[in-house]
Amino acid sequence: MLYVSFACRLTLAAVMTLAAVAKLRSPGAFAASLGDLGFVPARLRRPLAVLVPAAELLIALLLAVPATVTAGFAAAALFCCGLTAVPVAVVARGKRVTCACFGARSEPMGGWHIARNAVLLAAACLGAAVALSRGGGVPGDVPGIALAVFSAALLTTLTVFVDDIAALFRSPVAAGGHGR
Repeated sequence: MLYVSFACRLTLAAVMTLAAVAKLRSPGAFAASLGDLGFVPARLRRPLAVLVPAAELLIALLLAVPATVTAGFAAAALFCCGLTAVPVAVVARGKRVTCACFGARSEPMGGWHIARNAVLLAAACLGAAVALSRGGGVPGDVPGIALAVFSAALLTTLTVFVDDIAALFRSPVAAGGHGR
């Protein structure tokens, strides 16, 4: 189970770092996307455009330091609760809001985003449970570490590119712009 926790740590740290970098590259676009949600007051958009990526980087840092892994998993779980609640609220309200989690995207939030964030939440909870019972160190078996790194890389890729993966499952659009 220590390898599973290690894979969860790596995945969450990578996803949080990539999301923070994407938001910090264009904080204005991220602040604008917060406005599109319909429930973030205008006065909070700019501060949140800085605080959200700062929180993501802090979580990644906590997960990277063995002494703070449990706190990192706890922070990631709380953060992922919020990340899951946002697309749920958007979908429940019937709004068409693009997800700016990993930079500007054209796809509106939907079930894929809820599932992605729920998987991240599950990884945080699973990692926390293992860290609480067995500690947050790095496992010592090289093949197990390699498998954890590979698993984390795969899950991170799937997480970051969920919009592109979801597009593969949509019906094609005819040349005139109308679906078949």
